[in-house]
Amino acid sequence: MAETKSPWMCHVCDYFSTIGEGVTCSECYKLVCRDHITTATVLNGDSGLYELKMICVACQFVKNINR
Repeated sequence: MAETKSPWMCHVCDYFSTIGEGVTCSECYKLVCRDHITTATVLNGDSGLYELKMICVACQFVKNINR
């Protein structure tokens, strides 16, 4: 049985590909390309500790505006 390639698209720049796979944002759970995601420290309100999360540039932009 042949392996089928699943297409994906970056929600920030609309990059479309069937090669490789996109990365999921930890905030909005949408797929993005590697150019539009970064690792950020986010405060966990329950534990009071900082966690490393993969966050897209769109979510980072919204968080910086709401400060």
